[in-house]
Amino acid sequence: MSLSNNFPTILPTLLLDFANVGRLDPRITFTRASDATYFNSLGVLTTASSGVARFDYNPSTLQPRGLLIEEQRTNSIRNNTGQGAVAGTPGTLPTNWAQSNNTGLTANVVGTGTENGITYIDLQIVGTSTGTGQTNVFLETGTGVAALTAQVWSYSSYLKVQAGSLTNIGTINLVLQENNSGGSAVTAGTQAVTIPTTALGSYRPTFTRTLSGGATVAALRPYIQINIDTGLAVNVTIRIGLPQLEQGAFATSVIPTTTTALTRNADVASMTGTNFSSWYNQTEGTVVCNAQRYALIASGAFANLWSISDNTGNEQYLVYNTGTGQRMDGLVIDGGSGQATLLTTGAITANTAINTAFAYKVNDFAMVRNGGAVATDTSGSLPTVDRLYIGASAVGSGLWTGYIQRLSFYPQRLPNATLQALTA
Repeated sequence: MSLSNNFPTILPTLLLDFANVGRLDPRITFTRASDATYFNSLGVLTTASSGVARFDYNPSTLQPRGLLIEEQRTNSIRNNTGQGAVAGTPGTLPTNWAQSNNTGLTANVVGTGTENGITYIDLQIVGTSTGTGQTNVFLETGTGVAALTAQVWSYSSYLKVQAGSLTNIGTINLVLQENNSGGSAVTAGTQAVTIPTTALGSYRPTFTRTLSGGATVAALRPYIQINIDTGLAVNVTIRIGLPQLEQGAFATSVIPTTTTALTRNADVASMTGTNFSSWYNQTEGTVVCNAQRYALIASGAFANLWSISDNTGNEQYLVYNTGTGQRMDGLVIDGGSGQATLLTTGAITANTAINTAFAYKVNDFAMVRNGGAVATDTSGSLPTVDRLYIGASAVGSGLWTGYIQRLSFYPQRLPNATLQALTA
C-alpha cells in the first residue's frame, strides 16, 4: 500500500455516505416499531412511518445531518398538538392546558396552525399590568404526568415571538413543577429563555432537571412563566410549537400527541450474513466514522457509535461515547475477555464533528478522534464476528442518539498517521 499525504490509495470495501446520499444502502436492515419525526431537505418537520429511516436536515441552514439514530422515548405531554383550542378573546386553551395570571393582563388564544410542519398555538399576552407577578401557561394538568424524585426529565418546546414585542416583559422561564399526588406544588426549577422572532423550528430550548422534591413527589407539571412588573403596557404573541416532556438527560426528536402520552421506539440499523461478510476482513481492518451528537449524555452513561460483533457482548469491537469525560473510546472483546481498551483524549461537544478511526490486527490496535493523539494497544486477539450495528451494540442499550454521516471500512490496518489524516 502506498500513501499520498498520509491518505490511503486503497478503496474502502464499505462506504455508507448517509449525509450526501440520503438513503439506506440496501444491505442494511433497519427497524423502528413506531412513527418518528425529522426535518426534511426543505426544513419542514416530517413524519417517517414505522420502519422507515430518517435522514435529517438542519431546519435553519438546510444542511444534511445524516442518518438519525435515537433511543426509545415517551412524550408525556398528552396533547402537544393543541387539540381543543379555540381562537377568541380569551378563546379556549387546548385540552389539558391551563393558564394563571396575577398581573391583570389578558391571555388570548389568537390562532392555531402549522409552520414548517410544526403544529402551534398563538397566545397573546396584552394589556397594562396591575401587579407584579406572572402569567403562566400550563401544558399539562397538575397530576397528568407521573414522576418520582431523583428522576431526570427534559422539557422542550419550539418557541417564537409571532407578533408584538417583548417590551416591558421580564424573564421568560421554562418551569418544571414537582407536585404531590394531589397536584399541589412541592418544589420547582426554572430555566430562562430568550425567545426570537425567527422561523418556528430554529429555536427549541431544553430544560433538564433532576427531581429533588423528596418522597412526596408524584407528578411533574411543565409550564411557561412570563414575568411582568406592575404598571407596564404589554402586547406580545408567543407561538408555542409541539412542547415535549420526556424522561432522560436531553431532549430528542419531537413526538406529536393528541390525547395520550406516546412513545417513539428505538432506531436499529444492522448488516448481517453476506451483506456483512462481503466487505469485512477478519484478520485486519479499519473503521472510519463521521458523526455528531445533538446533546451530551450524562456522566456514567454511554452511547454506542458502532459495533461489530457475533450478536453478543462476548465477541465484539465497539466504539462509543462515555459520559465520564465525554470521551470517544474503543473496546475489543474476544471470548468474553477484554483484549484492548483505547481511550482518546479530549471531550466531545454537542453539534460538532466527531470523526473517529479504529484499526485492528492481532496485537496491534489503534484509535484516534479528530486527528488527535493515537491511542494504541499492542497486545490482544481478535473476536470472531458476523454483523455490524450502526449507532448501537449487540446488547441493545446505549444507542447513539444523534447523526451518523458517513461510515467506511478499509480491509487493512491503516498506519497511525493515516488514521489521523482521515479524521482531521
